Amino acid sequence: MSDVEFMSRAVRLANKGLGGTYPNPSVGAVVIAGGQVVGRGRSAPTGGPHAEVRALRRAGAAAKGATLYVTLEPCCHFGRTGPCTEAIRDAGITRVVVGILDPAMHANGQGIRRLQELGIQVDVGVLAEECNAVHEHYLHHLHLGRPFVTLKAAMSMDGRIATQAGDSRWVSSEPSRVEGHRLRAIHHAIAVGAGTVLADDPQLDVRHVEGVSPIPVVFDSGLRIAAEDHPRPKILRAGTLVLHTAKASAAARRRIDASGAESVLAAEDRHGHVDVRDALEVLGRRTIRSVLVEGGGRLLGSCVAASAWQRWYLFVAPKLVGDGVPVLSGVGWPSMAESPHVRWVKWEPVGDDLLFVLEPRGTSEDSTSVTGE
Repeated sequence: MSDVEFMSRAVRLANKGLGGTYPNPSVGAVVIAGGQVVGRGRSAPTGGPHAEVRALRRAGAAAKGATLYVTLEPCCHFGRTGPCTEAIRDAGITRVVVGILDPAMHANGQGIRRLQELGIQVDVGVLAEECNAVHEHYLHHLHLGRPFVTLKAAMSMDGRIATQAGDSRWVSSEPSRVEGHRLRAIHHAIAVGAGTVLADDPQLDVRHVEGVSPIPVVFDSGLRIAAEDHPRPKILRAGTLVLHTAKASAAARRRIDASGAESVLAAEDRHGHVDVRDALEVLGRRTIRSVLVEGGGRLLGSCVAASAWQRWYLFVAPKLVGDGVPVLSGVGWPSMAESPHVRWVKWEPVGDDLLFVLEPRGTSEDSTSVTGE
């Protein structure tokens, strides 16, 4: 088997761990001796052993003289765990094949140089595109200081996410809802607007698949969800972040904080709402690597208007609603030429629905690729 085939196994391992290692990346590693896999591992949750160490432990004595394949550059610093470079040396590995460099300040080629100093052969750049993809949330945050933003919406064929009466359950089919929970499980945080909280009282957790529930984030400029005359929403619990502007009252902030959630100040945009770009900067400073934006239409519209998104999962159901809530609210462009253009990544059937995966065009600032070159 070739380097590409062995690295593809490491990539598959990394993919299986997505969402369970935040804020650390989910890394995959395999140890190969005599053309056979003798050890494999993926990153443990933060504070646990790295993928390389887990793979080496499983390989045991078979690691001596073997080759290690790893999707991201091994660390060479002391953090919550010891440096992987020294563990690789101690195991007797003679060659390391790395998918991409880790651009973090404590890495960025230092791990490669340390391995070479230890007399270990290092090759970098095998399946770099696939390794960039599996680590895209981590790389995006390191590069720009703000989270990777994925939009998710389920709409009717005529572009509605709810009826005129506000009914949105269920626009999409059950298989689409399961896929939506898979998206939740691989993101660091999940965001909705205050209108969605007041209308649907969502939990924003992972239920239909196995995985770690993301950090709930609510965009609520005036802290409407903390109104005294409204029942406390399920989302107001420990770990939830509620982004608001300076117009929110001190009393509302106290009610948010007393619930176990945290009120977080952000800038105001020209419409008086939480400024999406500033909110992402705020979340980025908290080392939130990725955000899944689930709605409603106003928050989705704000993200699109601000060019503050990297991917969109759009589920289209075979239904016609007529007058209702549009998928993008509160935004509009005077001409087709001025409207945002997107690129089709793929489309596929999911249950009775069609899933379209979209990316914005012309956003080179938000693209991140790290190879060994």
